[in-house]
Amino acid sequence: MFSPDGSLIVLLEHLLLPPGGGLLLLLLGFVCMAFWRSLARILIVVGTVFAVATSLPVVARQLAGMLERPYTEIVLPLDRADALVVPAAGRVSGQRDGASDAPDPLTLERLRHTARLYRSSALPILLSGGGGSIEGRRSEAELMADVLLVDYRVPPRWLETRSRDTCESARLSAEILREEGLETVFVVTHAMHMSRALRCFRDAGLSPLPAPLGFRGPEGSVSYQPADFLPSLDAIETSRFALREWLARLAAVLRSG
Repeated sequence: MFSPDGSLIVLLEHLLLPPGGGLLLLLLGFVCMAFWRSLARILIVVGTVFAVATSLPVVARQLAGMLERPYTEIVLPLDRADALVVPAAGRVSGQRDGASDAPDPLTLERLRHTARLYRSSALPILLSGGGGSIEGRRSEAELMADVLLVDYRVPPRWLETRSRDTCESARLSAEILREEGLETVFVVTHAMHMSRALRCFRDAGLSPLPAPLGFRGPEGSVSYQPADFLPSLDAIETSRFALREWLARLAAVLRSG
């Protein structure tokens, strides 16, 4: 989900994260070639290394694993929580034939995991996600509710429809849950995103427990295959997710400082 200045954040993500980050450095390098050759060479080399490295599965999995490590052996004590809270990851905008917006693939992964947890625990579900400020545009939470109901026959209890980023999601979700007298919740999100999400929910006054999913890091003893050293779209997406989390953590430190 996006921060209050969502369009600027999206632009920066495209410029700094894979594949845009490497391409931007290459472009700057070629521009500098006309008047500052030494800097140009550095930018071209760094841009090439960044673009290639972040497209390799062997690198992407290591980036993911560093973020996921605290949650690789989590056992869910389903009897200890009061609710399941699912923050949205984003949406896919309808393009033609009257298609409406839909949850993006990361959000769909979270919803699938939520349905499984619900069937094991019957815990009430809070879906959190805004983005409905444009007239006629539904919030991400409403889009998520449709998927849970139609695809999984799972009814959410609450919808938080105003948040624009993870910490806002936590704060507004906490307001809803405190009115119900609930405090201990499972946060259902990707393992790479979990540490940042848990911090936001703790800061909001809740007692969050991790319900991680979507692990992308290496499993057990690592044995490499030739394909691990060949570029792939999945590796670019994994690298992008991981680096976005590191940048978000850095931004949080700078804001608190």
